[in-house]
Amino acid sequence: MTIFKTAQHSPEDAREGSTQKYGLRKYDGPLMLVAWILLNGLQAAFTRLDPDEAYYWVYAQALNWGYFDHPPAVALLIWLGKSLLINELGVRLFTVLLMIGTLYGIWILAGKPQDRSKLTLLAALLVSMPFLHIYSFVATPDAPLLFCAVWFFVHYQRFVKDASWLNTALLGLSMAAMLFSKYHGLLVILFTLFSNWRLLLQPRFYIASVFGAVLFLPHLYWQYAHDFPSFRYHLSGRDDPYELKHTVTYVLNQLVIFNPFLFPMLLWAVIRHPIRNALHRPFSFLLIGFWGFFFYTTFKGHVEPQWTMLLLIPLVLTGYHYGLQSSYYRHWVLRLAGLSLLLLLLARIALLQWNLFQLKTDFHRTHWVGELQQIVQGTPVVFQNSYRDPSVYAFYSGERAYTFTDANYRRNQFDIFDWEKALHGQRVAVAGQDGWACTDCETVALTRKTIRLKFADSLQIAQKVHIHFSPPSTWKAGEEVALPLTLHNPYSHEIQPTTGNMPLTLRTVFYDPRTERIRATTSLTWPKQPDQWLSQASITIAATFVVPAELSGTYLFAIGVQTGELPPPFSSRPVLISILAPPQQ
Repeated sequence: MTIFKTAQHSPEDAREGSTQKYGLRKYDGPLMLVAWILLNGLQAAFTRLDPDEAYYWVYAQALNWGYFDHPPAVALLIWLGKSLLINELGVRLFTVLLMIGTLYGIWILAGKPQDRSKLTLLAALLVSMPFLHIYSFVATPDAPLLFCAVWFFVHYQRFVKDASWLNTALLGLSMAAMLFSKYHGLLVILFTLFSNWRLLLQPRFYIASVFGAVLFLPHLYWQYAHDFPSFRYHLSGRDDPYELKHTVTYVLNQLVIFNPFLFPMLLWAVIRHPIRNALHRPFSFLLIGFWGFFFYTTFKGHVEPQWTMLLLIPLVLTGYHYGLQSSYYRHWVLRLAGLSLLLLLLARIALLQWNLFQLKTDFHRTHWVGELQQIVQGTPVVFQNSYRDPSVYAFYSGERAYTFTDANYRRNQFDIFDWEKALHGQRVAVAGQDGWACTDCETVALTRKTIRLKFADSLQIAQKVHIHFSPPSTWKAGEEVALPLTLHNPYSHEIQPTTGNMPLTLRTVFYDPRTERIRATTSLTWPKQPDQWLSQASITIAATFVVPAELSGTYLFAIGVQTGELPPPFSSRPVLISILAPPQQ
């Protein structure tokens, strides 16, 4: 059964046909582009920041060659924008401007269509993509990645046609630019190479690759200097036990993010119009490779919808070329694209008029900032286990915020910054999670957020104190263990562990990797505890503790410097320990 009629009409049928019928012919390319940029500029200026955008804005407060979660491209773009404007538009300005180059690159990949009917078809496919609406104004690493990937393919096609020194340099530059945007760029390079093994016979491809690698060296050195935090996190820190919902959600998300109305038609175009041209063959490998790779990663945990965003490039281009061959297909694309655009514009208006529509998205979770400011009255705020809350608080309060990360939460860029040093010995407000088991905290209900609040006097900063030990691989539940430790204070300040109402204690941490939660903690005892931990000095400790009697099995074991009643962090490198159950009596 044929769903779409194919190749029965010439591309010229579109000129006075379906495009004029739907009132689209009157728009030419430049006018479409201007309208698109104005729409995104207004959206960027009047939509509040998503917490992740605020987090990347925090990146931009200290430009560097790398950050915990991502390479530095997004931080650079935000830094450039905030140098001109201090509001939301400043954060998003270069994301909006970058989209001009992205659309121009896609136009080149589509063959530089000049005819209005062709431009209308290409524009219809693009503006019906939900991803393009989101990342045309939201400042995340995905926007520069899309821009760089589009131009990588432009330079790749030019290099295949003519491996001149200029095209060689531009190909290497575009490879490095993708990697500076997001690590997913490596997949684009690999799948392109898989699609054209002849590149391995081209000496200048090696030159381009080496040039790109040299450009990327500063980021690799940053990773080395910081013990490869990004690679550790992305390669192992996100591993979770398999759940069917991860796979099902991934499949359903592909339907939604590439437009549920048009996605079946785009797949049909991929099937009926396979790309055989050598210049475009990477698009087929990109589709199969990305979908296959991230389907596999669903067996290790949740896959974010935007991770397959780059498939917008081959899907749109394949749909475009198939639409030029089939007037029937083109007719339905334009009709469904018009409906999609209307719905997407309504959604964007709702983001701006969120009070009218009573939306409760992450863009609209900022009222609590002013409320908390009123309570703390200028006292610095430390948030427990969150990188989003301190970022939002810092942007909308104009005051620097901090975080405590314990073993129940993932590390983030705040753990790399050394900003916490400014809090040493100061009075601070600790904003804990709602479930924080604090005996003398106040529960504070803010707009769409509840926190446990405690004011700490003379807070002792010890997050980066490092502890080293050499444990055996097996212990028995309930036994007393002697564990020699070395505690090193890397800070330029002395630490007084017993000072203030949130004193420091050493705790064992038995972490269950299956539940990704602390299973048990116990206190360490050690004789002759010093009143202070000297600056940039080490202490040798003859510590003892009792293995919890209720434990049995395999756990990650570490020592943590606990602050007050906050759960302890990993102050040592976790090691795998087997705990034997006590013999039955």
